[in-house]
Amino acid sequence: MPMRMSGLISGLDTDNVISQLVSAKRMKVTKAKGDQTKLSWKQDIWKDLNKQLVSLRTTASNLRWSSAWNKKTTNVSNSSKASVITGSNAVDSVQSLKITQLAKAGYLTGGVVKAVDSAGVATGEKVTALSKMSDLGFTGETKLNLTTNGETTEISINGESSISDVLTALKNQGLNASFDEGNQRLFISSKTTGAKSDFTITANDATGTDLMNKLGISTYDANTKAQFEYMKSHSTASDAQAEALKRAQSAAESYKELFNSQKAQERTLADLRAQRAQMDEEGNPATAEDKAALDAKITEAEDKLNTLTTQVTDAFDNAVWTGTISTDDDGNITSIENVAAKDSFVDQVTTEFENRAAYAQTQIDAINAGTLKGAATKITGQDAMIKLNDADFSSSTNVFEINGLTITALGETTGTEEITLTTSNDTSGLYDQVKSFLKTYNNIINQLDKLYNAESASKYSPLTDEEKEALSDAEVEKYEQKIKDGLLKGDETISSIMSSLTSGMSQGFKIGDKTFHLSDFGINTLSYFEAEKNETHAFHIDGDEDDEKTSGKTNILKGLIASDPDQVSSFFTKLTNDIFSKLDKLSSRVAGRRTYGSFFEDQTIKSDTTKYDSKIAELEDAANDYEDRLYTKFSKMEAAMAKLQSKTSALTGLMGGSQ
Repeated sequence: MPMRMSGLISGLDTDNVISQLVSAKRMKVTKAKGDQTKLSWKQDIWKDLNKQLVSLRTTASNLRWSSAWNKKTTNVSNSSKASVITGSNAVDSVQSLKITQLAKAGYLTGGVVKAVDSAGVATGEKVTALSKMSDLGFTGETKLNLTTNGETTEISINGESSISDVLTALKNQGLNASFDEGNQRLFISSKTTGAKSDFTITANDATGTDLMNKLGISTYDANTKAQFEYMKSHSTASDAQAEALKRAQSAAESYKELFNSQKAQERTLADLRAQRAQMDEEGNPATAEDKAALDAKITEAEDKLNTLTTQVTDAFDNAVWTGTISTDDDGNITSIENVAAKDSFVDQVTTEFENRAAYAQTQIDAINAGTLKGAATKITGQDAMIKLNDADFSSSTNVFEINGLTITALGETTGTEEITLTTSNDTSGLYDQVKSFLKTYNNIINQLDKLYNAESASKYSPLTDEEKEALSDAEVEKYEQKIKDGLLKGDETISSIMSSLTSGMSQGFKIGDKTFHLSDFGINTLSYFEAEKNETHAFHIDGDEDDEKTSGKTNILKGLIASDPDQVSSFFTKLTNDIFSKLDKLSSRVAGRRTYGSFFEDQTIKSDTTKYDSKIAELEDAANDYEDRLYTKFSKMEAAMAKLQSKTSALTGLMGGSQ
């Protein structure tokens, strides 16, 4: 930047003169910035308009299938006991419905749990989820059978188990389970309704029954009896032999895993000892700290090996199986073949099963005699049962899907009570859908008309910061809105979209042997003199009570829907399909100019906006360079005039300075 000198010698207002000379170039910068702002506003307007056009395209896409227009409805004579959702494939009919049973989830409300002392006397202390079974007076060990979804699993519980442990075991088997400390009760339920999801909890022996009573979860209903019957029938000699073999195979596999873990630990310990020996060799840089750390690892490894060795010895000494053991070159067991349970173990399991069968029989006898009373109350899970036209249907939920109807059972019918389901064409639904589609279309076409026919904004430029400061916020907003409203006047893209939409809506479609137009359904645009400004392309339904322009006319559409709904749905299926195709084509991708789904050249506008950044920077540089050159010239002029003035003063002094 050149040195800037004021007009002290020439007497000129140098800054003002240069500012006026540079103003023309500064105006180019201002204009470019204004044009960029207009382009940005135009982009924002298009983005909003694009959302509306995409919405219309989506609406047309959803309505271009006949199923969207085949509206059906079902009247339910007693809506307090049943509700119905009608599918498009439902047939016109009058059907009778009886609801004989609602679906329920299995639900157990436990009895009150009590803490007791060593003598079994209630202490009155509050039981929590962390309380142990021993706090309830149970110090033994047992297994409870949990049956749900047709599968039976065992839950192992002992005196050290907490209520929380029991809840976790139940949850792991797919049940809801909680302990209410306020009421001191367990609550257990199926996660879903239906007979299959119901559950039962039974004991194998008196010890298990004692635990269930202390937990307050014992029940003796029909399902419990069925489980005892199942237990008894599956406690035969062959069942015992199968169980013995299963346990023997599991024990053999456990021994194999323990043995191989022992071998691996032996190798780990050997490696650690070798590392320690290297540390003691001459010249090894290991510190005392290094040696101490490794010694600690060796001790830990030795302890782990000793534990595994004991476990392996015990597993083999107490082996309940026989078989051939195969090993690899490293001594690891690869397999234990021909596993069989020892006779003594088979006898042990057989006795266990005999005792289980005997216990089951005593429980069955007691249930039959009515001498057992459970600590809990239980709601049995059940399926919903209905009769539709005297045909029986069942469901694990209260929802039935039958021939296009989704029936939800809400309450049971009694005696000879019947619910009548009347399925017919939903004339009001079809009418409302036509009306909704036209409303969406009208909103778009009116907006396009408004933008296309707006007053031109070409003679207006966005305000500069200085100009904005001289106006109020309301005045600035009003001025800028005037520019925005006219940015798309006469826009070719707008014109193309409007032309495509209006031609689509005026098109005829053949149904049967006749071609129909919207006008045949009493749907028309208003005349030039009737329509509001920029609403000449909007469609109105004759006789529509919500339309003040046409409410006094005869409603042809409603009459046609009532007399021939298929004709109406067929026409609008074809119309919306055509509108969708046109909109989809208008928003197709154009390489370098338009992305898919955009109705305007979004890529072009984005590129042009970026180009303005470079153009504005170039214009600003040019204005600054021009200003610098002017200051350089004026500085030289001031210097020359100063030099001339100096010479003139000297000459004047020589000529008259002595007088």
